[in-house]
This record gives sequence, structure tokens and C-alpha cells, in this order.
Amino acid sequence: MKTLFWIFCAGVSFTLISICGCGQSPGLPGDFPKIYPCEISVIQEGKPLEDAMVSLNPIGNTDKYAGGCSATTDAHGKAFLMTYGQNGIPAGKYKILISKLKDEGGKEVEDPFGIKSIQGGKVYSYIEAKYSDKNLTPYEIEIKDKKEVQTLQCDVGAAIHKYLRDVN
Repeated sequence: MKTLFWIFCAGVSFTLISICGCGQSPGLPGDFPKIYPCEISVIQEGKPLEDAMVSLNPIGNTDKYAGGCSATTDAHGKAFLMTYGQNGIPAGKYKILISKLKDEGGKEVEDPFGIKSIQGGKVYSYIEAKYSDKNLTPYEIEIKDKKEVQTLQCDVGAAIHKYLRDVN
């Protein structure tokens, strides 16, 4: 009876270790850094801005993974930042870059492989260019070794509708 109990315990332990892993998701490189939760809220004209791209540009951080941090804002203007598909970002200081681009006009076409794209339209920006320039953005965040979600709210000012380029 004791042997059956220990076999059961070993099976449960093996299952839990397999499910939980060793703290890293499968497929991640062995040198992938510890990451911490971060939420950036974006508002424009006092309202949450949906579908804005938020990315982080490392300041003095030489970690090769620090440059891959980004997310898109949801309907509440919140972006939950990720690093290479993992929830969170490495510790360090970052410039916050925000943009919102949209294709207008044009028509949807499908290539011989079934991939759809827009052609003949125009790309417009809905946020001033300074917010997407690492030298001009006024927003920075320092991510520290914390378990709590680190947050910052960014106001991108008045809405604009600036033509950038044609879509071919």
C-alpha cells in the first residue's frame, strides 16, 4: 500500500513539474532575462486611445531582448507590454514610443497564395510624430525588480490626421 502511495506522489510531482516548468516558457533561449509586468495607458483629448502601438526603446540597456518590447492599446487605451511574446519586460530605463497609423481608401486584394492586403490607399497618422521619435518623446519609464504591475499614463495631445504615404 505504501509503494502505491509513493508511486502516486511521484506521478503527481512529475505532472506538476511538467506543467509549471522551471520558470521559463518552452522555446525561449537560456539567456532570456527575467521580465516584469508593465502597463502603459494612452489617452488623447482626455479619452482612452484604442489601437495605438506602444513600443519601448532601451536607454543604456545592452540586454539584447530589451528592444523587443511592444503592445497595442485596447479599447480602454491600455497596452500590456510584452517581450518577444512573453508578458512583461526586462528591468531597465526606456523611452516610450507611441504611434497610431491607419490605411484609408484603397481596396483589398488577394495574391495567388491567398494573402490579403490593401492597395491604392493612403497611410495617415493620428498622433504627432514626436511621440514616436526616441529623441523627442517626453515619456520614459524605469522598470524595476517588482512583481506588481508598473504603470504609466501617456497623453498624446490633440488628434491629428496627417498624410504620410501611399500604400502600393
